[in-house]
Amino acid sequence: MKLIQFTYTKSDGSKSERAIIETLQPNKYVEGIDISQMPEDEFAKFCQEFTSMKAAQHNETMALLEQFDLKHNYRRFIPEQMESVETDYV
Repeated sequence: MKLIQFTYTKSDGSKSERAIIETLQPNKYVEGIDISQMPEDEFAKFCQEFTSMKAAQHNETMALLEQFDLKHNYRRFIPEQMESVETDYV
């Protein structure tokens, strides 16, 4: 996991020290699984299984966050407002 520690300056000018486990990086691309060549019947089956898998993963993630009292701790930061950034892999 990627741990990032930094000082964040909010839009109102206030600063706070933050430490996050990165779940998403700033990105200029649209990413996805290319299903252009997949037959419709396979696509329907894939969608059902993929949706089920993602729901199970989401439920497990939410249970873990709740277990550690982190259910309401998801944050989004503007990279240009971050300073003194230190990155570690844990």
